[in-house]
Amino acid sequence: MKYLSWRWAKSFLIRFALAALIFAAVYAGTFFDGVWGNSVRTGVEYLLTKNYDLSGYLSRLSHLIPDLLSLGMQPDLEVEVSTPGKFPDLPVSGKLVKGFGWQKDEKGWPVFVPGIELAVDKGTAIRAVLPGEVVHVGTDRSLGRIVIIEHDKACATLYGRLGEIGVKAGQEVAQGQVIGTTAGTYFHFQLQEGEQLVDPLTRIQ
Repeated sequence: MKYLSWRWAKSFLIRFALAALIFAAVYAGTFFDGVWGNSVRTGVEYLLTKNYDLSGYLSRLSHLIPDLLSLGMQPDLEVEVSTPGKFPDLPVSGKLVKGFGWQKDEKGWPVFVPGIELAVDKGTAIRAVLPGEVVHVGTDRSLGRIVIIEHDKACATLYGRLGEIGVKAGQEVAQGQVIGTTAGTYFHFQLQEGEQLVDPLTRIQ
């Protein structure tokens, strides 16, 4: 499965929206002369020369589209599923503050949470839930420093909001091995089987 860049998607949406608006205005303006037609043409010139910040509206739109929301969180990754990725425990013990799936943000807007969020102490050790290979170590715009581990064609797991990271891409890790520590008081965990994000709490044996 190939993930698109959220930055590219946002840029495309902005350009498409402005292009559609300009085209509609120009098309309508061709049918009218006088004050109204001049107003339309003046408005088109204004659109072409003014910079717009539509990030707030696009952010709300992204909350309604879970696939777009998750696109910017993960790099290109292919996982062929043979069996569901079951594991004995979570990467860390903590209080569940956000569950998997649709939630409401502080303003009441629906938002899709692609994993689970746990409240933990700052600097808490994070452990790999299964043996596997580290396929990505990097920084995400929403989750901060992340590690992604692929587990023998069964699944892939993402560990987010990390501070110190003790592994690197291409490294084999054992089940229960410490891969890093939390940067703050929250930890984010995702489970992916094939092209499907799955609630990690349903895979604990």
